[in-house]
Amino acid sequence: MSIGKAVTASLFSTLLLGGVLAAAPAAQAQTSGETGPLSCYGSAKSYSKPAGNRWYPQGGPYLTATTNCADINIKPNTTTSIAVCWLPSSGGSYCQSSYKTAPAGQWTVVATDVRDGTHFYFDFGSTAANSGVWAA
Repeated sequence: MSIGKAVTASLFSTLLLGGVLAAAPAAQAQTSGETGPLSCYGSAKSYSKPAGNRWYPQGGPYLTATTNCADINIKPNTTTSIAVCWLPSSGGSYCQSSYKTAPAGQWTVVATDVRDGTHFYFDFGSTAANSGVWAA
């Protein structure tokens, strides 16, 4: 191989390797962006709502949004209709005006941009028993 071809091959290899190395931090940045939802879901708590009522928990103690998640999420074991009901510090309660369908075994965002420390409970829209996990 001539010196010119050897230099050209060496430069090409260096550029190719440099492109691969430059792409590596971008790939790492994409996966590190997933740590938010993972830490949120990693802090999930289980629930078990008995048959005969629509709410969880019923009568308290109520659920509280944490710094782990910006939203209220649920992953039921069976597909269900769900809404969130809020307990403002001024008293009383109010619920979302419509239900969301939460498919079995999948995370569903039920409410977004929830302040840390917000007290809430779930309205399942059905008196059937339901269980799964939630994160907020």
